[in-house]
Amino acid sequence: MDNERKRLKFEVLLERYFTNFHRILLTNLLFAVPSAVIFAAIYFLNISLFHGAVSLPVALLSIIPLYPFYAGVVMVCRNIARGEGDTPVVRSFLTAVKENFLPFLLHGVLVYVITVLSVLSISLYISLIPSGWFFYVLLFFSILVALFLLYTAFYVPLMNITYDLPLKHVYKNSFLMSFGEFKNNIFATIALAVVFGICFTVTAFLRSETALVIILAAMWALLIPATFTFMYVFFIYDGMTAIIRDKEELSRELSDSIEKSIAQRRDRQSGQPVEEDFSDIDVDSLKDTDDYIFHNGRMVKQSTLLKMIRERQQQEDKPAE
Repeated sequence: MDNERKRLKFEVLLERYFTNFHRILLTNLLFAVPSAVIFAAIYFLNISLFHGAVSLPVALLSIIPLYPFYAGVVMVCRNIARGEGDTPVVRSFLTAVKENFLPFLLHGVLVYVITVLSVLSISLYISLIPSGWFFYVLLFFSILVALFLLYTAFYVPLMNITYDLPLKHVYKNSFLMSFGEFKNNIFATIALAVVFGICFTVTAFLRSETALVIILAAMWALLIPATFTFMYVFFIYDGMTAIIRDKEELSRELSDSIEKSIAQRRDRQSGQPVEEDFSDIDVDSLKDTDDYIFHNGRMVKQSTLLKMIRERQQQEDKPAE
């Protein structure tokens, strides 16, 4: 109906999320299998190295071996976010992991380094705040840098899954979009904050450490990875594809222009006549004046262009006489 109200973006988000909740759940369970193995290995590594104490840099090492499996989460969530309700979860998940294992292993190393440095720097400046106001400034810039690196981390796995691009272009484009797509990044951040707030509320009033561990493990296995991924992918996907599509079209136009220029130069060198292309000209708008018009990459007098078109028409009409 013409009078039907256009749905708001968050309405589309909720519809796609809850309609495909069983797929979100299955994706989480698939990701939970390698998570359990890797978390257990890191836990025992912490115990053996620090005699039961938890070292944050060691604990975060789980990011690296787990990140290739995150490719499957991104693939399924991307398909759901763009409205593909019949996404085959298991096949999409396993195919994405298989085809992107090595690139995502590298992404995992970079995400690990960024996460550790961001956490340590922010923690350091918070502890130094009593020493002087200048540490407020350093803390602010640390949080700002961490935020833009987070936005870059939004785009890297999604772009890697969606486009066949060299890694240097994946990182370059992702970094640029962390600034250029700031509005969509903010919406994604708000969506993540809402989900985090719900999860925090569920666990905030638990007094039993055992119950807390059980609830957190259940939320990780059933909810957190795919839900968080779906939320940010939903908001950044359209903007990312629009930018990449515009770049591809511009690149194709430049390539066609270069090839055409080379062909014309080759024809001139070989002595063959070069046929002028007037497809970009509205003939009816031309006037027999010395005013200039842009044509085929150069400025040409309208009277000259009109004369050339008439000569072409005469040549085309000759065989018919």
